[in-house]
Amino acid sequence: MTINKYIILALSILTFAGCSSDDDFSQEQSRLPLTFETSLSGSRSVTRAVGGSFDTDDELLCYVRHIYSTDLSTDKNYLEVDPYKKLVTIIDGEPTEKLYWDDFSDNNSDGHYLRTANHALQSFYGYCYNGGKPTTALVNATGVLGWTTDNDQTTDGDIKKNDLLWSPAQNPVTYVHAKENREGLSIPYTHAMSKFTIVVVADEGFEADDLNNATVTLKDMNKVGTFIAPTSTVEATGTTDVQMYANAVTTTEGKTSRAYEAVSVPLVSLTTDKLLATINNVDGNNYEVYLTDAILTAWTDGIKENKSQSGINYKLTITLKKQTITVVATLADWTDVSATGTGEINFTADVKTIDKDNDGLTDGDAFTLWKMSALTKEAFAEAKKTIATYNGSAFTYGKKLYWDKASDDSYFRALAKKETKLTAVEDTTLAQGTDLLWGTTAEHTGTEANGTGHKYEEGVAINPRTGAVPLIFKHVMSKVVVNLETTDDASQVVTTGATVTMTKVIDNGTLNIFTGKVKSGDNKSDVVVKNEKLSITEAIMVPQEINDKAKIVITLADGTTYSLLLNTCEDKDKKAVMDWYSGNLYEYTITLKKEEMQFCVMVKDWERNTGSGNATLDWD
Repeated sequence: MTINKYIILALSILTFAGCSSDDDFSQEQSRLPLTFETSLSGSRSVTRAVGGSFDTDDELLCYVRHIYSTDLSTDKNYLEVDPYKKLVTIIDGEPTEKLYWDDFSDNNSDGHYLRTANHALQSFYGYCYNGGKPTTALVNATGVLGWTTDNDQTTDGDIKKNDLLWSPAQNPVTYVHAKENREGLSIPYTHAMSKFTIVVVADEGFEADDLNNATVTLKDMNKVGTFIAPTSTVEATGTTDVQMYANAVTTTEGKTSRAYEAVSVPLVSLTTDKLLATINNVDGNNYEVYLTDAILTAWTDGIKENKSQSGINYKLTITLKKQTITVVATLADWTDVSATGTGEINFTADVKTIDKDNDGLTDGDAFTLWKMSALTKEAFAEAKKTIATYNGSAFTYGKKLYWDKASDDSYFRALAKKETKLTAVEDTTLAQGTDLLWGTTAEHTGTEANGTGHKYEEGVAINPRTGAVPLIFKHVMSKVVVNLETTDDASQVVTTGATVTMTKVIDNGTLNIFTGKVKSGDNKSDVVVKNEKLSITEAIMVPQEINDKAKIVITLADGTTYSLLLNTCEDKDKKAVMDWYSGNLYEYTITLKKEEMQFCVMVKDWERNTGSGNATLDWD
C-alpha cells in the first residue's frame, strides 16, 4: 500500500493580542488547512494494473462535501441544498487550488458551520483516470461516469489508460479544534475494472523464439460500464474482444514464457466451458482457452454470481505443448496400437477419424519416420526425422515430432529393413538381398467431428489433425522365385540339388525417399536364386530394366547346365518380362527335359502391406 500525504496549505494562524501560544482559542479563530491522505489500498485484495503505486502524473479526483447528521456514525442525512461541495483535483502530488476547512463552511449561515456539533466533511467518492478519459462525463453530484474497454490494449501504456481507479463514500470527518487530534480526509482508491493476466508457457516441442509473434485475445469482454463510485457499483452493457498487451519474453528453467495483460469492464460472465481467450501464432499454431471447473474454483474469491468483480486480477497460466506425432504402422498380421491425447490447438480441417484399420506389430519392430513440410518438400535434407520403436504395446521415439503450424500440411515418409524384425534405416542406397520397406500416407477418407469428410490420395500432404494419419508400407525391392519342374517320361531330369543363378543382373541403386521411386545403378553381378544346400529359395533383387546380357543359369547336381536370356522369358499373356518393378514378385516356373528346356513366367503381386499407421496429437 502506498500512502501520500498532501498538506494543502501551511497552517495560517490568526493571533490575538496577548496570545503567544497555539492554544484552543487561537485555533478556533484560524483558517485551518485541509489534509488529504490518499492510498492505493482498501480492504479488497487488488493488484494495480500498472505497478503497485501511484505515478507522479496520475490525476486524482476527490469529491468533498459538507454533511450534517444528528448521528454521523449511523445516519449521514446529507444536506440536499448544501452549497459547500467541490471536486478536488490533485496532479503530480499537488492540488490545483488551495483548500481550507472553512472553504466548506459558512459561520453566517444556519446549519452550515463546520465548527458546530454534528457537522463534518466527507470524501463522497474519488476517481483516478490514469491518462484515460470517461466516455460519459462525470456527474459531480452523483459520482456516475461512463467508461469503455478498449478492444486493442497491445501498446505500452494502454493498460494504464484503461485502468480506472475509484474510491467509495468514506466516513465523515469532524472538525477538531485540538491540532494534535485533528484528522484529514482519507481516500483509499481501488480498481474499478477487472484485470486478466494470461501467462503463456511454451513447453515441450517449442523453440526459444516461438512466443515472439504470439498474440492473446480475450473473448466477449464487457464493453461499456456505468460506474457509480460512492456505492462501488457498476452496470455493464455490450461485449467486445480485447487484444492483450504482451510483456517481454522470459526464460525460467529452460522454459520460455510470456505474460499477457488487459483490463475490462467488470461483471464479465465466468462460467464453465466459456471461451475465455485465443492464443494465436505460437510458431504458427492457434489455441483456445476454455474455463474449467478447476480454473473457476481457483478464482472463487474473485467471482460473484458467476461474474468478474472490480479490483480483481484473474491470473491464468497456460502451458502449451506441441502435439506430438505418434505412429502406429502396419504390415500383415500386425496388432492394432493407438495413442490418444487431447489439446486445444485449432486445426483448420481437424480430422478425427479415418476409414482405415490397423494390424499387428511385434515387440522390437522399428522404422525411421520423416516429416516434411509441404512448403519445402523438395528440401529433404531439412526434413525432421525420428526412430519409432514398438515395445509390445506402444511406440517409443528417439525424438518426438510435432505439428509445426496448424496451417501447414506435412508429408510423411518411412523406411525400414525387413529381416526377422523391422529395423530402422536411413540409408537409401539399395543392395542386393536387402528387403527395404518404404512407407507413405495411405489413400483414405478423414472425417471431422461434425461429419464432414475429406478424401486424401495416397502420398499427399496431410493437414494437422487430432485424428490418425494412416501409413502404408510397400516393398522397395523386387522378389524373384524360380521353380524347377520336369516330365515323368524318358526325358525326365533330376532337379534335386540343382542351383539357379541370375547372371549379370544389376545389384545396386538408390531410393528417392519422397517419391518412393528407384534408380538402378550400373554394377552387375551374379545372384544365386535357388540352392537347396544353402536353403536359398528366392532372391531380393534391385528393381531394374533387364539387360540383354542377364541370364538364368540352372546347374544340376551332376553338372549339367541350362541357360536362357532373362528378357526372353514370357508371362502368362505371352509378353516378354523386360522389367522388374518395386513390390512385385516374379515367379519363374522352368520345365526341364533332357536336351530340351521349356519355361513360362508368372508375375504376381508381392505381399504389399495394406495396413495403415496413424499419428495422434498430445495437449495439455
